[in-house]
Amino acid sequence: MIYFLSSIPRSGSTLLASLLGQREDTHVSPTSNLADILGAVVTQFMSNPASVAGKWTKTELYQTLKAIVDSRYVSRSEKIIFDKGRIWPDAKNMETMTEVLGKPPKIVTTVRPMAECIASFYLVDKSDLPVKQWLKESDLFSHLMTSYAVLKYGYEKYPENFCIVEYSDLCKHTQRELDRVADFIGIPHIAFSPEIQQVDENDNAWGIKDLHTLEPEIKETAMNTREILGDEIYECYQGGEFWNDNPEPVRGNQPIDLALEAGLHGHLEKGYEILKHEQNIHPENNRIAFNLGWYEMRRGNLLKGHKLLDRGRPEDVFGNRHIGTDKPVWNGERSVTVFMEMEGGLGDQIHYVRYAKYLKQDYGCKVVIGIDRSLIPIMKNIDGVDFIVTHEASEFVDFDYWLPSMSAPVPLEMEWSDICGLPYIDRDGEAEGKIGVVWLGNPMFEHQQHRLFPKELMWNTVEGFDCISLQKEGDCPKWMEKPSLKTWSDTKKQISRCDLIVTSCTSVAHLAGAIGIETWIIVPILPYYLWALPGDKTPHYGSVTLFRQEKHGCWKAPFKAIKQKLIHRRVQLWNENPMGDTTRSFIEA
Repeated sequence: MIYFLSSIPRSGSTLLASLLGQREDTHVSPTSNLADILGAVVTQFMSNPASVAGKWTKTELYQTLKAIVDSRYVSRSEKIIFDKGRIWPDAKNMETMTEVLGKPPKIVTTVRPMAECIASFYLVDKSDLPVKQWLKESDLFSHLMTSYAVLKYGYEKYPENFCIVEYSDLCKHTQRELDRVADFIGIPHIAFSPEIQQVDENDNAWGIKDLHTLEPEIKETAMNTREILGDEIYECYQGGEFWNDNPEPVRGNQPIDLALEAGLHGHLEKGYEILKHEQNIHPENNRIAFNLGWYEMRRGNLLKGHKLLDRGRPEDVFGNRHIGTDKPVWNGERSVTVFMEMEGGLGDQIHYVRYAKYLKQDYGCKVVIGIDRSLIPIMKNIDGVDFIVTHEASEFVDFDYWLPSMSAPVPLEMEWSDICGLPYIDRDGEAEGKIGVVWLGNPMFEHQQHRLFPKELMWNTVEGFDCISLQKEGDCPKWMEKPSLKTWSDTKKQISRCDLIVTSCTSVAHLAGAIGIETWIIVPILPYYLWALPGDKTPHYGSVTLFRQEKHGCWKAPFKAIKQKLIHRRVQLWNENPMGDTTRSFIEA
């Protein structure tokens, strides 16, 4: 039977693999690519038109995956197999493997306080960089944080799939922890041998000597974590131990927190002053620079603001991870092929595709974009785009340079005055006088951006007008038309029926603005950076009007303004055409 070993790096997984491998009935693989192979099969199956043409089903896909899993270890005589890989805890992977195996996968994982993992990685890397710079530049650190995040989210969704072994417990209470693992997968207890054998790992593949080398006896690694990392980094990475009941550390308000609090309550100059002061003291601090980027945009400095936002990339607070290519980032080169990786949420991808035309018309470049699969049908005929692929297909594209889309204004050296608000996505058909309504985007992101408001506020504001719901999921009032929105093509078609869109800051807002339909967006006091420039208009979309929250935690003001403007619009249209087609006058249906 196959089980899985997937741990936070530097948390004792190599030691556990050696101990489990002492059993004659057990084989623990070296770091495995099985999950990647299965993922490639799934991606090809889902994207290949032949899957549709041949009427292949998911059941047949799962049977194929099962055959791959079974054949991977067919030559092993041991009854118990542990496949070792970092991405097994991914929630989607676990859901797929449940179908493949016919039952939920069982994952054994070692964990360790993150500060200790970071210090251990820094030591084994033997880097000449100061630890702060190493954190910014090291792929090992990025790998560590990604592995932590994948495990955390997977465990929080399917905790019953995991047996978690803490590094300290494995060293101090080895037999007890091995017995826990045995109970988890339903095998007999066996006494372990204190004579530790090295595992079968080729460290040359990772370019790090002694990455998987074990001490001959079981003992915790002796190191002074605080001394290695320094007080600031050590304190930053305390807590986050989702696997136990240890209380989270009590942290005092940091300057960034104070600046955020000031901004949320509308004290924007205060927030700016705090961040400028901290930047003068800590010019190397990327998080301070990132937060300051919003304020520079608000002050009219688009290019300077974008450069500061870019410093959020090493901290994983801006854009996406590096796509893994060895090709350089585009920086104004002419007549070359550029792969533009569309980043962020779906709204960000809809927004940033506009910059392809500048690479084409101003620099003579051929532009290939990598985008979310769901958006491809509505991205046809985008000015400046020569070819479209999914994110996953980037490794099969031939290009000279690549460009992370959310950084495009930097090499293009754009200021607010350079932004063009003209439509760049075609409308589907004629308007029918409808008002399209959206009240909720991604709930997690809404909360992070303090954009979430009671849906009833929106419903009460637009009631009495000829509305259609552009909300893909969730309920809506009975009096509001609710069309099918299974695909982005469906959503675009419904948006095109509208004369007006009223929405929170969502991907629908960006699509409507990109089409050139009049769009009213409700934004919080401290809005998304695209809306940082003061006022009710935005250079990004000529058809967009912003309705800004005036008091933190209170949404009455923007909705009151929207209601008044809707009534004024109705009266104005009626006066212009009192005997005309009422379907274009926002009169009640």
